[in-house]
Amino acid sequence: MIYAALYTYDPERTDIHDVRPAHREYLKGLYEDGSLLASGPRGDGALLLVSATDETQARRLLDDDPFVTSGIVSHIDLGEWTVVYGPWS
Repeated sequence: MIYAALYTYDPERTDIHDVRPAHREYLKGLYEDGSLLASGPRGDGALLLVSATDETQARRLLDDDPFVTSGIVSHIDLGEWTVVYGPWS
């Protein structure tokens, strides 16, 4: 299953650039093992598409992201995404 995660960043955090290298390294590992399909910034946060067996597994993948563990991500809106057209359909 594919899950779409919308990260919302804490606007009070000024250290995002300090944590970004660890965040990107973590995402690179997820991408290399096939769990992360795509990711990128959007406005006040980011969009990530993850492949997981269920929502619990998807949440666990995201919970270990350094942006999440450091508190830069203040909210994650996570839900199953049904692909109709595209490379993952």
